[in-house]
Amino acid sequence: MPSTRDHATLSNRFFRGLRAVALALSCLIPGAVSAQDEAPSFTSRALSALNATTPVGLLAPGERHPGWKGWFGDFWEGSKRNFRDGDAGLLLTFFTFHPAYKYPNRFDNNNYPYGVGYARTVVDEKDNERFVYALAFSDSHYDIQPVLGWAWLARWRLFGSVKGGLGYTAFLTARADADYFPFPAILPLASIGTDRVTFYGSWIPTTEVLFFFARITLPQNEGSAPVEGGAKSVGPFGTGLAGDGSPRRNLLYVGGGWVNSDASGIDSVASGNSWAPVAGYRHFFTDQLAMDLSVSRSNHSLDLNNTRLGNLDLIPVSVTAQYHVPAYHGLRMYAGAGMAYNRITQQDLPGYNLSSGGFSPVLQAGANFRLTDAMVLTGGMAVNFTRNQLYKDGELQGTVKLSPVTFSLAVGYTF
Repeated sequence: MPSTRDHATLSNRFFRGLRAVALALSCLIPGAVSAQDEAPSFTSRALSALNATTPVGLLAPGERHPGWKGWFGDFWEGSKRNFRDGDAGLLLTFFTFHPAYKYPNRFDNNNYPYGVGYARTVVDEKDNERFVYALAFSDSHYDIQPVLGWAWLARWRLFGSVKGGLGYTAFLTARADADYFPFPAILPLASIGTDRVTFYGSWIPTTEVLFFFARITLPQNEGSAPVEGGAKSVGPFGTGLAGDGSPRRNLLYVGGGWVNSDASGIDSVASGNSWAPVAGYRHFFTDQLAMDLSVSRSNHSLDLNNTRLGNLDLIPVSVTAQYHVPAYHGLRMYAGAGMAYNRITQQDLPGYNLSSGGFSPVLQAGANFRLTDAMVLTGGMAVNFTRNQLYKDGELQGTVKLSPVTFSLAVGYTF
C-alpha cells in the first residue's frame, strides 16, 4: 500500500504533468500564456511552431484572437486568405504503390488512382508552400474518394528552380469501404518540383501504401496575349467578340479519345481498351464557371477466368460542372465533376449479359488552348465510375466495375 510520501510524490508528478499539458495547449491558443511563463519550454516552442504551419500562420500575431473559439476563427480566416490570395492550380493523382509483402494480390488493386483536384497555393516569405485543396479520385477498389484539406511544406532549393519539400497534409475524407462516413486524417508529405509544377508523395501508415500526385499551377494575375490582329482578349476563352458583339461563351467540339478500361469487382474479370469518337457542348455562365455536356462511344472486350466472353459498346453521356482557372497566354486549365448515364449496347457475350445502363459519378480535368479568334483546342481526362451487373443464363454473377478513363483531344468552335 502506498505511503504518505508516495502519495505526495504522485501528487507532485500529477500537477507537474497537468501544468505541462496546460502550457502546451496554451501555445496553440494565442494570448493564453500568463506573465510567469515568459520563458516557454521546448515543447511549447515546438507547438507554437506547429501552429504557425496551420492556416493561422497566415495571420500576423497581432491579428490573432485568444481562446479556442478564437483559434478556430483564425483558422477559418487564414484558410480564406489562402484561397483568396493563392494561385489557382490543378491536382492530378497518378500512382499508388501497394507493397508486395502487404498485398499479395496487389495487381487486383487500382494502382492508377485517376482523379482531379483544385488547389490555391501560397508561397510565404520563408519560401514555404501552403495550399488548400479539394480532390476526388478512384481509390484502390475503384470507388470514388473525396478529400478536402490543407497542406504545408518547408522547401529547400536543390538545383536551379527545383526545390525539395517536407511537410504534412491534414484533411477530411470518406471512403466506400467505410460507408462514406467522413473522418479526419493527417499524413506526411514530400515534394520535388518548381513553383509551377510539383510532384508529391505521401505514406499512409494504416495501409502502408505510397500515394503520388502532382500540382500544376498557372500565374493567377497574368492574362492571355491578344488575339490575332490586335483584337482585345475577352470572355472565357480569351478570344475576340462574337458577331453580335457579345463575349464567346459557347463551345461546340468534336474529336477523339483513348478509353482505358480496367474491369474489377469480380475475381478474374478483365476488359480491353478502345478508341472512341468524342463530341460535346460547353456553356460558360461566368468566365470561370461552365456546364459541359459530352458523349462518346467505345467498343470493349470482356474476359472472365482468362476466357474471352465477347464484346460490348459503352456510351457514356456526361453532364458536369467545371471550374476554369484564369487564362495564361491562351491556356486555361479546368476541373469538373458531375454525373454520367452509361449505356451498354451491342452486347456480344454468348451466355452472358450486362445490365444495360445506369448513372455514375464522373470527374474531369483538362485544358483549353486558343488557336484563333474562334477556334479552341480542348482536351483532358474523364474518370467514370460505372457499375453493371453481370448475368450468366439469367443468374447474377456479381457487379462489374468497368472503370473507364477517357483521354480526349478535340477541336472546338466558339460563339
